[in-house]
Amino acid sequence: MVVLASAQALSAEPAVLELLLKDTPKPRYGVPVPRQITGRVVRETGGSVAGAVGVSVTDGYTVVKTDRDGQFSIVPDRNAVFLYLTRPSGHDVVGQWYKPLSETVHFTIKPVDADENDYTFIHVTDTHVSRNRRSLVGLSRFVREANAMTPRPRFVVNSGDLLDLNKALLSKPASGHADFRNYVGIMNHLKMPHYNVAGDHTDSSYRLDQFPRGDHRCGKALYWEYLGPHFFSFEYGKIHFVSVDFGYHLGKRKILVNGKNLDYPTNRVQPVHVKWLKQDMGHRSRGTFVITTAEADLENHCPDFLEMARQHDVRMQLVGDIHVLAHKKRTVPYRAGGALAGCWWNPRTNQLCPDLMPQGYLVYRVRGEKLEQFYKGLGQRVAIVSHRVGAAWKGRVTIRAHLVQPLEGEQLEYSINDRDWMKMQETGRPFYRAMFAATVDTASVPDGLLNLRVRNARDGEIRSRVVVVANGRSASPVRTGGTLGFTVGAPSNGWTKAQAAAGKVDVLLNGKSVGSLEPGIRKSYTFPVPADALRLANTLSFRFSMQGDGMTITAPVLKYDKATLRDIRDKALRLVKSAHWGDAAADWGGFIVGEAEPPDESPFHRRQNVFCFVFGKTP
Repeated sequence: MVVLASAQALSAEPAVLELLLKDTPKPRYGVPVPRQITGRVVRETGGSVAGAVGVSVTDGYTVVKTDRDGQFSIVPDRNAVFLYLTRPSGHDVVGQWYKPLSETVHFTIKPVDADENDYTFIHVTDTHVSRNRRSLVGLSRFVREANAMTPRPRFVVNSGDLLDLNKALLSKPASGHADFRNYVGIMNHLKMPHYNVAGDHTDSSYRLDQFPRGDHRCGKALYWEYLGPHFFSFEYGKIHFVSVDFGYHLGKRKILVNGKNLDYPTNRVQPVHVKWLKQDMGHRSRGTFVITTAEADLENHCPDFLEMARQHDVRMQLVGDIHVLAHKKRTVPYRAGGALAGCWWNPRTNQLCPDLMPQGYLVYRVRGEKLEQFYKGLGQRVAIVSHRVGAAWKGRVTIRAHLVQPLEGEQLEYSINDRDWMKMQETGRPFYRAMFAATVDTASVPDGLLNLRVRNARDGEIRSRVVVVANGRSASPVRTGGTLGFTVGAPSNGWTKAQAAAGKVDVLLNGKSVGSLEPGIRKSYTFPVPADALRLANTLSFRFSMQGDGMTITAPVLKYDKATLRDIRDKALRLVKSAHWGDAAADWGGFIVGEAEPPDESPFHRRQNVFCFVFGKTP
């Protein structure tokens, strides 16, 4: 059995928070949309009230600005549901920030005392809340953790798949109501605002008679009733955050599921909302830049997005959906925030995401225009932040770990192969964390699998990771040779683009060439490996002739006699993929090797440049 990253179970299960439900503004179904809406946004300061100038007000289709006296006038779209405003930096909204349509609508804002040039916020994604108790326990744990952070984060952003409803709108309306009640009832315990993107698992079959497939509002009614507008923005400090929901039930996309052709959402922002996005970004406050939150990269899902980005200074995208932690350096970079759910529905995943990261969330610090972040495992304070599962160790290596919200006197220790615990050296105190490091001379341990453990000496929380010592000192225990096999540019399963290297690639086993790959050719390769080339712990790597080159490959295997060796990380990934999607998923995808950009990482393709094959039993 492979020891997975962060595989230690969470501590004792906490109670589910009692649902805290609030009365929220509701759409006025069946009431004609007013021909014109007028109103005023006022600013309360020290008991005085004055008009708030330059505040954006919108119906979700058109954006207008308030004048010097805070007055505004807007002609609402016939499809509009709410009238709402964009929170301006340095202010909070008094009462509701969105209201049902009426001929007259007013809003009130007030200044805040908090410094918005230095603050933290949380990016959580893929909460997948349902009536599954594990999801309710996990979301409750998240809320408690967020509330306990010091200093307290200013807000939480959830970038999609709040619930676990059927994408084809097969879930009954009652199920949608129950899941929304669970989600908002727990999230309302947060001591800070939370902003949400719907995501395709959050749309429901509620009011399909009123908003049928083909209507761009189809599936959104429950979201409106519990959370308000599904396209909106708010400003904090120098950042204009925009929430984008690109899932539409237009009846134009069929997917065969269990022998049935089902209507799946069209994941492309429609023209009415492209228009709104351009207006919203164009009306942002002077001196702000844009960060979008959406279920996935808007470069792939929103027409004219790159042009918008150039015009309106869009610098970052916060995304979810793929349940992995990844950063992509695109024209507009995006950061995928793992998944709080991990895989609530199957405990065999051992609270892990498909990239072996623990279920968890990103924590950001913003200082002026600078952002930094770290990933926090749900229910975990200790994390090993160097050396992925199955990494090759050679010579002297440095172990790095962090401790979140350290208490006075807390210390991290490490242990190698269950030897005595050794103290790690504290190296820094970035936001919310103490960083620790230790250097290990791998000559002091035998080649092969190594179990690294890091613990908090005070409370005993332990994180474990299997790595491979590959100094080449121990001979292979077998006397026969074998074959090394993999496929270059295998089918991508619709997630990551299949790709061959543009130039020649040398295939290196333990640093020596066993053959080469043809430029630009996608095919299967088998290389003979003589017995004298093998060691107890073997490394596979690739030498590209062209700078910046890369490729996708299936998981490589080393075969000898009737046995097959797999990379240690590959073994762990296969177990988690199978638990997520069934046994067939173990063979889906593979690895991205080299430096080519794209392809993107996905649940089925991980970046990796060195693979390890170890003879002997895997722990």
